[in-house]
Amino acid sequence: MATEAAQLPHFEVFHRVLELPMIEMALTKSVETYSKLKDSHWLVHWALTTAESSFESATRQAVPIAAPLAKKLENPIHFVDHTLCLGLDKIEERVPLVKEKPEQILANAYGLAVKKVQPAVSTIYHVNGTLIEQATNLRDLSWNKANQILETHYGTAAVKGLDNTAIVVDNLIDVYFPAIGEEDQTDSTVKTEEEDKLLHSLQTVGRLSNKAARRVYINMFHRTKTLSKDNLRRYIAFLLEFLQLTQYIHAINEKVIELTSPHKCETVNKQTSNNQNSNSK
Repeated sequence: MATEAAQLPHFEVFHRVLELPMIEMALTKSVETYSKLKDSHWLVHWALTTAESSFESATRQAVPIAAPLAKKLENPIHFVDHTLCLGLDKIEERVPLVKEKPEQILANAYGLAVKKVQPAVSTIYHVNGTLIEQATNLRDLSWNKANQILETHYGTAAVKGLDNTAIVVDNLIDVYFPAIGEEDQTDSTVKTEEEDKLLHSLQTVGRLSNKAARRVYINMFHRTKTLSKDNLRRYIAFLLEFLQLTQYIHAINEKVIELTSPHKCETVNKQTSNNQNSNSK
């Protein structure tokens, strides 16, 4: 077998292609997949083992026949092999990527992507930070300006008027929509106007809005439950009255049918004629 193998020509390009990282990885994955498939079932294992034995036997039988022919074509085969090796050298020179391992290719691609994208990301972060800073400054400026206006004579009068109105509205809410059960008082604390007049006004309006919405919902829910029970009682009473009226009408209807039946009419006529005859005698 070794003698026969030595007589066959050596293909340098074939071995060089097999040593390329991508080809080597593909072959390794193929061998792993083939091994898993072969070990998946005993029937598959038997079929593949038989195929391997047949292929090996055919190869052994073909080598003695092919060796003399290959020996005669040794020079053309070496020329083709040399030409293919030169082409592979050019490919490796112009595309160094083919000689790199897949892990290195992924690492280089990731580094290149980060290098290209990082400036754009930095620019976006810078613009976003600038916009947020400008919006914060504008908000603070507007807030301070509103507080300056509220600190004037007219602003102070407006805040006091709002507080007085809030007290009246709060009392009206308690009168028309009284509290039912325990009530959450987390929003009852309002920041004093000496610290921040604008915040005080906003908290006052927000507290009244939350209280009004909560009271209206709770009262409407409670009244709806009460009205539902009353409506049920009224419906039952109306149904009983309707049943009694139906029985009364049914009794009257039976009485009318009884009086208007032919047999009853004939009896009444006979009684009437008998009464008339007796009177004439």
